[in-house]
Amino acid sequence: MKQLILLLGLMALGACSADQKAGSGLSGAKIITANDFESTAGWNVDPGYLDRGRAHSGQYAIKVDQGHEFSLTFDMVLGQATPTKIKVVNLEAWAFLPSERATGMLGIQIMDSGTGQQVFGDGIRLGEVVKSYGEWVHISKDITLPDNITAIQHIRLSLWRADASDYVLVDDVKLSVKE
Repeated sequence: MKQLILLLGLMALGACSADQKAGSGLSGAKIITANDFESTAGWNVDPGYLDRGRAHSGQYAIKVDQGHEFSLTFDMVLGQATPTKIKVVNLEAWAFLPSERATGMLGIQIMDSGTGQQVFGDGIRLGEVVKSYGEWVHISKDITLPDNITAIQHIRLSLWRADASDYVLVDDVKLSVKE
């Protein structure tokens, strides 16, 4: 009998834990990807695109600098992200800009699967939203996708150096479908 009570208690604790995880973050959101870059599953992997030791959490953050125009890139078929049509996504992360020369853009692209051409692109222009240099700043943006996107197109997420002449770091990235 004690074992049964213990088992039921553990199951109840597990349910509470699962409810807290499901309830955290954006209300009504389905996460497409969330990464603190301690693991890079789903992202192309090249250690040169990671910065070690200056991360917002853990040890690693993605970076762009004079030698790296783009960061690691997340790439997924839209139909794998959700079976329903995506209308709005929320992009959020923590950004570190050491100076006003560090601008860059954390962006998404919708790519045509047949031609590999971009059909849509938008993102967060870091130089416009981050005004505190030398510290981690939370950034977020809702992005409305065009009506003509399809389930076979790809969604990509990456950091782009753009016109930055100083390095840029981004960590704890989350891309969610807003419902």
